[in-house]
Amino acid sequence: MSFFDDDDFEEPTHIADETPQRGARRGLSFGGLGRGATSGSGGGPGMPDPHTARVRQLSALGILVVVCILLVVAVSSCVSNGRKSALRDYSRDVTAVLAASSDEVAKPLFSALSSGDGANVLQPAVNNLRVIAEQQATRAEGFNAPGDDAGRSAQHDLEMAMNFRARAVRIIAERIPAALADGQTSEAAVNDIAGQMQVLLSSDVVLLLRTKPLIDEALADADISGAEIDAPRSVPNVSWLQPDTVASNLGGAASSGGSGSGGGANTVADRSDEEPATPGSHGTGVVGTSMGGNELQSGTDNAVTGTEVAVQVANQGDSDESNIEVGVTFTPSGGGRPAFKKGRIPALTAGQTGSITIPLPNSVRSGQSGELKVEVGGVPGEQTLDNNTATYDVTIGG
Repeated sequence: MSFFDDDDFEEPTHIADETPQRGARRGLSFGGLGRGATSGSGGGPGMPDPHTARVRQLSALGILVVVCILLVVAVSSCVSNGRKSALRDYSRDVTAVLAASSDEVAKPLFSALSSGDGANVLQPAVNNLRVIAEQQATRAEGFNAPGDDAGRSAQHDLEMAMNFRARAVRIIAERIPAALADGQTSEAAVNDIAGQMQVLLSSDVVLLLRTKPLIDEALADADISGAEIDAPRSVPNVSWLQPDTVASNLGGAASSGGSGSGGGANTVADRSDEEPATPGSHGTGVVGTSMGGNELQSGTDNAVTGTEVAVQVANQGDSDESNIEVGVTFTPSGGGRPAFKKGRIPALTAGQTGSITIPLPNSVRSGQSGELKVEVGGVPGEQTLDNNTATYDVTIGG
């Protein structure tokens, strides 16, 4: 066999064919993710095609949008709930301080002024109320009102009203000794106290017409129920704005004015010098007085119970009369301070007898003895006033 026979070259040919196969295997082993395996449009094994990648991107974006919306809703809900909670707290604080102002200051104040106590007892009591009123005003100033315009207005008006009350109680306490004195000093002091009653009434108006409506409206807008403001009035009766009422409750101190001519705090209105509305005779008179169901007799000591005086008044003329004032004055034995109270009979027809019951001031107590004087104010055109007054000696039992 020749060295160059065809059969002798089959082995080299076989070797040459194996070379690229090894190279291909190496490319598959080492370049699966490299240049050795970048054929085709799918981007190679393990890589998504463009459509799939786009779908995944849109899905991720959708999830992100949903998360953002949920976060916004959660934050908004937290803010709304926080505002509602703050509004409830503010409403609760305002109602609490106004209730305290009524129970701890206003009610005790008018009770003290009607007690009949002397200045040495009454002034310290009212001064204690002043301290409480000032503390309540300071407390109100520290409230956290809602931050909108309505909240700021409500808080401003609340602070103003509470300061009105504290200032009024302070001035009333200062004027009590003079009000319980005699003469013009008492008259001026009683007028000052009546003026401070108007300040207290102003505080009621501010709270009822400004603070309460503003807060209640905010509660309604926030859909909060059951938290509306309660604002009790500090002045129990508008009659306290009159010096006569102040003087009467203080135990008969004088004041500058009254109803009708000649009518001061300690007297009834005598209108006898006025021109009558109708011709004919005009006149009234006291025809009976009783206390505790016992008819009083002049010139003897009357043992009675209670401090309510029932007075019978007759129209002794031939014309109808109206606005007839009736007053009772109790002067304790031994020279104590007189206690005066009066009322009014709206109308009496000619020949009619009417009655009125007048409670004596709180300064008159069980166990006291003294003189009870009953007066009926003269009506226009009345000529005889002798029977318009009656006096009795009484001893008040339990």
